[in-house]
Amino acid sequence: MFTFQAWDATSISLTAGCDLFMRYVTRTSALEYEDFNSARYRLIERAEKFGEISYKARRIIAMLSQDFIFDGCTILVHGFSRVVLEVLKTAAENKKHFRVFCTEGRPDRTGLRLSNELAKLDVPVKLLIDSAVAYTMDEVDMVLVGADGVVESGGIINMMGTYQIALVSHSMNKPVYVAAESYKFARLYPLDQKDMGPALRTIDFGVPIPSKVEVEKSARDYTPPQYLTLLFTDLGVLTPSVVSDELIQLYL
Repeated sequence: MFTFQAWDATSISLTAGCDLFMRYVTRTSALEYEDFNSARYRLIERAEKFGEISYKARRIIAMLSQDFIFDGCTILVHGFSRVVLEVLKTAAENKKHFRVFCTEGRPDRTGLRLSNELAKLDVPVKLLIDSAVAYTMDEVDMVLVGADGVVESGGIINMMGTYQIALVSHSMNKPVYVAAESYKFARLYPLDQKDMGPALRTIDFGVPIPSKVEVEKSARDYTPPQYLTLLFTDLGVLTPSVVSDELIQLYL
């Protein structure tokens, strides 16, 4: 477990997931009274159960979010998220008619990956450069993003650019929905953007960078809760204000 966390110490979802995993598999008094083999079996059994719960989480979120996706809507997404893809895939399977605007998601071009997956589902999709968000926002009905982590304030940590999309959406009265599994709920309380750790890998701009030019090292930003409308989670559809209560229950 500690090896997983050390592999990418900057990943909020990995750290939170490992913490919740350890709490889940060890939260049984029977371990104190069983012999080694029985305790080992019980730990494996609870670990498999945790994996099953986590696997089902995306499907639960996809089902809960369907009431918010309506025929004829245009959805703006940012970066690649498996749970966001599951939400949109479910909507397409339910024969809903909608289109998706995907930001390119530089420097990793994760939006290009998501647009390819949506095209395979025959979902109308349009690829945007990241700086075109404000330009296209008047055509958008809602924003749907994933999260690397959901923090105690009810805000989220996600790939760079999420914060500015939320700011533009807020200024134009567009709802911002977040799809995130409960194992991404983290006991963190960032105060500002400078609380974000540097990226694991150096950001590649795709062109040579002069040695005297300083390069931004952060790959994630923090979006405060006042810019988010609802969170679609496997615990239910939540307002940002109740996230702290859910965190308390998760870590009891």
